[in-house]
Amino acid sequence: MPLFQWNPLFETGNQRIDDQHRKLFELTNRLAHAVQNGENLPTLSMLVAELRDYAATHFCDEEQLMRCSALTHREVERHACVHASFIEQVDEVAARTDLSDEEATGAFLELLITWLVTHILKLDRRVARALLDRVAAPDEGEVSAEQVLVAALMETEKRFRMLSDEAPSLIWISGASGRRDFANRPWFDLVGAPSEPASAIDWAGFVHPDDRRSYAACIAAVLASGHTASLEFRVRSAAGEWAWVRETISPRTNRGRCIGLIAAATDVTAIKQSEDLIADASGRLEREVSERTQQLQQLALVDPLTGLANRRALLDRIEADVANATGHGDVLSLLFVDVDRFKRINDRFGHAAGDSTLIEVAGVIRGSLRGSDFVGRLGGEEFVAVLPSTARPGAERAAETIRRKVAEHGFGGVDGGVTVSIGIASLQPSEDGAALLARADHAMLRAKRSGRNRCCAAEGEGLDLLSA
Repeated sequence: MPLFQWNPLFETGNQRIDDQHRKLFELTNRLAHAVQNGENLPTLSMLVAELRDYAATHFCDEEQLMRCSALTHREVERHACVHASFIEQVDEVAARTDLSDEEATGAFLELLITWLVTHILKLDRRVARALLDRVAAPDEGEVSAEQVLVAALMETEKRFRMLSDEAPSLIWISGASGRRDFANRPWFDLVGAPSEPASAIDWAGFVHPDDRRSYAACIAAVLASGHTASLEFRVRSAAGEWAWVRETISPRTNRGRCIGLIAAATDVTAIKQSEDLIADASGRLEREVSERTQQLQQLALVDPLTGLANRRALLDRIEADVANATGHGDVLSLLFVDVDRFKRINDRFGHAAGDSTLIEVAGVIRGSLRGSDFVGRLGGEEFVAVLPSTARPGAERAAETIRRKVAEHGFGGVDGGVTVSIGIASLQPSEDGAALLARADHAMLRAKRSGRNRCCAAEGEGLDLLSA
């Protein structure tokens, strides 16, 4: 939507002048669209040439029109000085080498908007029509230049309000204090304030308490620096809810001096709500992905049949506990548990009974150990328990407890009971996890060769056969 819409109210009655005004409206709207979208920015040379061409043609025609009127020489000269000031400001911006093309285009846009509001919409139409009417009807009474200008300004404010009230943006204007002197109808509609209040409106009171300090600081910074700034903040809407607005505040300058502010804002509540929905959805998705990842990682380390740690997790734990015990000079023992005659259980009672047996053996082992101990399924019918801070005597007691509880346990679907053979190995100096596990394995095999349903310590650790 164009920033400035042409309206028949803006016509002066002079076709040539009106055509020139329309041309400037079109140029202003093109620049506003280019700045807003950051694309198709005109080259500075073309922009300056177009503005100078407008000034040369329009000012000449307008000043000639005024000389044909009954305006005093002083008023004509004042109008001509305003024209000269416009040309000077164009040349000043064109001469600046510290501005990028985008910054220079923005400066020209600000100049054109100010010119449209303060000159074309204020003086041209009213002055041209009223003064020519006076020449055409000199007997209708004297009309002073001051009366013409006052009437023009009154009509201008009416037209400016109409223009700003129909704009899609929330617009306000202030003097050098930063206090709002004008706000357009969309602002009043948004906050639910009366368009003609009995007393001054506390606009800051509509700003969210958490945003007031930053908003006031932004206004103060623009007044102090003379640089445009943008920010997002919340205001209380007519519905009592907090609406998000994105506002750009620009300085109004006169010959390099800041004389006030002009701001344009857009209600971005819907955008913010969409962003919040996206953020919530993204957060939920991230949490779900994290949970699924943890589940997959857990599955990668858990034996699906027994729920114990699987071979990979078990071997990692053995190496970690061996390194920790070696580093701290602590003791450590392993129990290597193997279900006796497990193949015969599968062959005689079926694989379902075999799986059930492994699950129950795993439960007995886990229930016989301390919370600080670790147990995993190495594979098949083999289990390993890691006993931190446990020397051989403690490991022997734990092994015997497991052997006895398995032998006493009633395994449904398996006649004749189930037994286990257990090998015991305690960590030796300079031994790694693999060597420790191998010694526990060998001790378990010796227990089997000794008749099964036995606990046997690794060779070189005192009495080998612990139970029979």
